[in-house]
Amino acid sequence: MGPHAGTRRPSLLAPLLRLARRGSLLIATDFDGTIAPVVRDPRRARPLPEASRALAQLATKTPVAVISARDLTNLAQQCPIPGALLLGSYGLEPWMRLTADERLPERPPPSERLVRLARDLQDLTDWLPGVQVETKSMGVAVHYRNSPEPRRAAQLVRRMVDQVALHDGLDVVRGKLVVEIRPPRSGNKGTALAAILDRLEPRGCVFAGDDLGDLPAMEELHRRRQDMELALAIGILGSDGSPRLGEVADRCLDGPRAWAELLQQLADNLFHGPR
Repeated sequence: MGPHAGTRRPSLLAPLLRLARRGSLLIATDFDGTIAPVVRDPRRARPLPEASRALAQLATKTPVAVISARDLTNLAQQCPIPGALLLGSYGLEPWMRLTADERLPERPPPSERLVRLARDLQDLTDWLPGVQVETKSMGVAVHYRNSPEPRRAAQLVRRMVDQVALHDGLDVVRGKLVVEIRPPRSGNKGTALAAILDRLEPRGCVFAGDDLGDLPAMEELHRRRQDMELALAIGILGSDGSPRLGEVADRCLDGPRAWAELLQQLADNLFHGPR
């Protein structure tokens, strides 16, 4: 596992600050479980105020991106950070929010195929208490975060989703208390981060995430390490985190609040610290 962040935060701050002052640090982050605590009702998820405030400040000086599995319209409603590049559906739906009151993009309707798959999965999981099926623009997610027996539900849900995906030739993405079906070869957070890096060509990048879906972005940073001044993957630890997160991340922080504190320290030093 990467070094615990509680004792390493000052050593993280200096290189981040150096690049941010040059406007050449891409600050990329996941949403749920990373800047927003995981809640029972996903519709109530919001970024921590200090994280939202810090990211909005930082976006005026250096690029900021939020990469999420959520639909873009959903992400934009839950994460109103001016100046941030928002990437919904694992990067398939990018949008730059320039101002807080900018009109939200319209949500594209799901395909008939996805609607049918959602109906099939609803029929298969109806008997499982606390399990919810969400039809998204680019996929279908089955959540079991509210199950009274999440471990048992995980086994059952994964088995059913795998069978449906295999039958229809679709990809399966497993996350924290959720499994999602997506079109084949539709990309992931790694391909999303790669597209931003290729477009902006920053000298450094830090990416923070808390779940299995964030590992491809961390691995993409590792592949580019030789070509950048800084390529830092930060794992946000939680009670339901995968051990793989600690193996892939360069550093680990204890929950969204620790990541928000680091972002706020970076913003404070960038705007008010010694030049």
